[in-house]
Amino acid sequence: MIRFLLRMSVLMLLACAASGCTDFIEPNQLAFVMGTAVDHADDGEVEVSHQIVIPTQKSGPFGGSGDSDSFVVMSAKGKNVFEAIHKVQKKMTRRLMPSHRQLIAISEQYFQKNDVSTLFDKLNRDPANNLRDITVLVKGDLAKNFLLLDHPMEHLSSIATGKEMEINGMNRFSTRQFIIDSLSEGTRPLVPVLQIEQVKVRSKETGPIAALSGFAALNKKLKIAGFLNDAEGAGAVWMSGKGTFHAITLPWKNGKDTLSFRLTHLRRRIDSTDGPDSRRVVLTVMAQAYLLENTTSLDLSETHYMLEVQKYMNDKISEDLQLTMDKVQEWGSDVFGIGEYLHRSSPYWWKSQKDDWDHKFEDLDVTVRSNIQLRSVGASGTSFN
Repeated sequence: MIRFLLRMSVLMLLACAASGCTDFIEPNQLAFVMGTAVDHADDGEVEVSHQIVIPTQKSGPFGGSGDSDSFVVMSAKGKNVFEAIHKVQKKMTRRLMPSHRQLIAISEQYFQKNDVSTLFDKLNRDPANNLRDITVLVKGDLAKNFLLLDHPMEHLSSIATGKEMEINGMNRFSTRQFIIDSLSEGTRPLVPVLQIEQVKVRSKETGPIAALSGFAALNKKLKIAGFLNDAEGAGAVWMSGKGTFHAITLPWKNGKDTLSFRLTHLRRRIDSTDGPDSRRVVLTVMAQAYLLENTTSLDLSETHYMLEVQKYMNDKISEDLQLTMDKVQEWGSDVFGIGEYLHRSSPYWWKSQKDDWDHKFEDLDVTVRSNIQLRSVGASGTSFN
């Protein structure tokens, strides 16, 4: 009898434990954060804004922030990121859930007036942040205004920007990668830049949209060293090893006709020509090229014309990328990770260089070379001229 009562007591305890979890939160009690904006505020404070999705349908290509019912943007100011987010949470009826976040947008003004490295202390410590989201810079406007935008094809501006970067082969710009580059002694972060511009998608409808307009090179202190336009930024992404494919249109020798290529399997290789005394470096970019448009009179079904185009393409790309390299070197911002390569290849030499690498990178002799193989000229080798 006593044994029976003991068994029944254990079963009752197990039944009570299995009946429910006291700390479980239902999905309808969560506020899913899809984008976060960071802006400079007065008195040394930071303003943090969350773009929070609402599970309803969006009407119209440009509903405006006041008309859209697919998201809300909640903001608060604080002495640091945690305090600002805590104030946002006090305004919410649901618990903030940042693990599905697509993007972190930081305003240009915040980069100029604050220590950006302090933003990522909470991101590193808080397990709720997955660090798979993208870090971008919003140029010439508040980052919060970017979150307030609608998009003609997506419900949320944060999701739209993430998709745009992914389909254009720029999927190696996560917050995790930003933190790794910012903590590295021989690499500086390269950050995508967004600008808000007016576009017309229908005959009677015009609205603002955030477009990728290039990249920002940061220095060791995470201040903006300079901006690269779209073409220069694409080259810097390739040379930094963060691109997967690229599209390029080259003017032919006569200055009138053009050749357009799709470049895949992007790679880069760094070599030092001086051994331990690494003052000269060769950076070689590699890819496979596919001709997509030819307005010249060249019959590329002929082997000698194909080889001529391949050589011309390599020469022109080497020239353009060298200009980008020289421009970035003037800023002293090694966004290509050359310092990290030298650290691994010449560790004893690196010990005497690492403390002032930004200035020493300016004087480094870097030559850019191109090794691209033309794989296809399309179904038709001739032009229609």
